[in-house]
Order: sequence, then structure tokens, then C-alpha cells
Amino acid sequence: MELSASAGSDAKAAPKVFLDYTQDELDRAYDQQVWASNFKELRKESFARCEELRRRMRHFEVSYGPSPEETLEILPTARQGAPVHLFIHGGRWAYQPDTAFIWYADTMVDAGAHFVAARFTTLDPEGQGPERMADMVAQLRRAILWLRDNAGSFGGDPEQIHVMGCSSGGHLTSAMLATDWAGLGCDRYPIKSGFCISGMYELHPVLLSWRSNYVKLTEAEKDAFSAMRHLDRIECPVLVAWGSRESPEFKRQGGEFAAALRARKTPCSELLLEGCNHFEGVRTMMESTSPLAQAVFRQMGLVA
Repeated sequence: MELSASAGSDAKAAPKVFLDYTQDELDRAYDQQVWASNFKELRKESFARCEELRRRMRHFEVSYGPSPEETLEILPTARQGAPVHLFIHGGRWAYQPDTAFIWYADTMVDAGAHFVAARFTTLDPEGQGPERMADMVAQLRRAILWLRDNAGSFGGDPEQIHVMGCSSGGHLTSAMLATDWAGLGCDRYPIKSGFCISGMYELHPVLLSWRSNYVKLTEAEKDAFSAMRHLDRIECPVLVAWGSRESPEFKRQGGEFAAALRARKTPCSELLLEGCNHFEGVRTMMESTSPLAQAVFRQMGLVA
């Protein structure tokens, strides 16, 4: 296990709470900003890029569910019958500005796919809000079913829905992949492929960390939303990626998820994003020639 250089000598005597982690080490391993000093700068750049893309690209919003949060921002490509690329944003499952998260839309649109950004309810970092992770999961399932039923309205192929997420969005993407869609009344698995970037796929260690202050789950919910426990439900190819400069837990979670999928013979590829921290890796999607963008194109059957 990798330890932070700032871990003091007192930590060596502290009790272990998960694997070889002390509580302080585990808390740090699930705090991405500890490992990415440029977080605020990258966030500012992302907002500016989203504004620039909205100025020059066609975009519109649709509602996919009954609550005000349940909207999709769609940036369509010119080609009819094109694949649909649904992006689920991260941000610790907490509130994020609506203006964010379309910053690589042009990469997908230029490659011949419709780009769709999901908006959904989020958790209160103070732990005081009524929203729960179950609400987020239910809403995103509705978003996917809406796309299945309505993709044709903007030129999309309803049988070509590809889902991608990063960080907590990577977790939520894995929860979509591991959903019992047949149990929800679907006559077919609605996702063509998935992209899990820098995510968390087993929630047990996450809930041992500081995140348990506001991520409140029952034992049944912890089981239901941990994709590692429901690999048998995943019926599509999956790309799992993470940065070489991420915390040890995000590296471990990604590596073990990919290995478990391969052990079940589920089509799975993994990609180490060299030189990237937690926030830089997914941002390489802004470059169509990057290893991540090229891997996404291949899995979606795009040529760009």
C-alpha cells in the first residue's frame, strides 16, 4: 500500500481500520484533493470550457423524470442513428454547478456520437439533506430508460447507449452497469458499453472513511450499489481507467474491479492514465488523440 509522504511516525502505531490503513491514511486515500494540488485550477478551466462549448455548439435540455433535478443536456451530432454517450458527473456525490460537465462534448460530437450530460439529485456534504444515494441511482436509471425510449427524437440509436462516469460518477456508472434491469421490467439490457473512470466499485471501505459523515447507506443499499458484488448482472464491455498519480485506494479499486470482470469473462479493458492525477485523467478526453479518447472510440465503434 502506498502511504503519503506526510504520514507521521505516530500513524505507524495507530490501529488499522481497513487492510493496512490507519483511519487517517484511509481518510486521505478517499480525499482526492490531497493528491491533486491543481484541483481548483482545473475546475476553473472546466467551467470556462463548458461556457465556450455552449456558445458555439447546438445544445438543449430535456426532462427525464418528475423532479426538477432530472434533466439531460444534449449536444447532438449531425449523423442520424448515431451512438449516444451519456456522461455521469462526479464530485463526491455532492452538489455541482449545472454549468459544468460538458467540457469534452466536442470530442464525442466530432467523432459522430451524441453527447448527453446527466443532471440528478446530489447529497449534502453536511449530512443534513434528505437526499440519499438511492435517489441518485433511481434517477439515473430513469435517465437511461428515457434515452432508450427517446433517443430517436434527436437522431440517436436507442440500442447504442454508452455510459461513462468519473470518480463518484464512475461509481454511479458501475451501479448502472450492475443494475438488475430485468427485475425493473426491461426486456433487454439497455446499455451497450460502460466506461468507469477513477471510480469506487466496493463501498465498504468508502464508508469506513470520512465520507460516511454524509454518505448514509443501509446494509442493503451498500450491497446493492457495490458493483463488485453484482458482476453477474453486467452484460456489456467495460473500460476501467485510473490515473498513475491517484491515491492508492482509487488505484486498488480500479485494478480489482477490472480483474474481477476479466475473471468472469466479461469483456473488459483497463487503462492506466500515465502522469495523471484523479482530475487530470478524464480531462484527457478533450484531446481526441489521447489514449483514453481513442479507447472510448474503439469501444463505441467510432472512427476519429
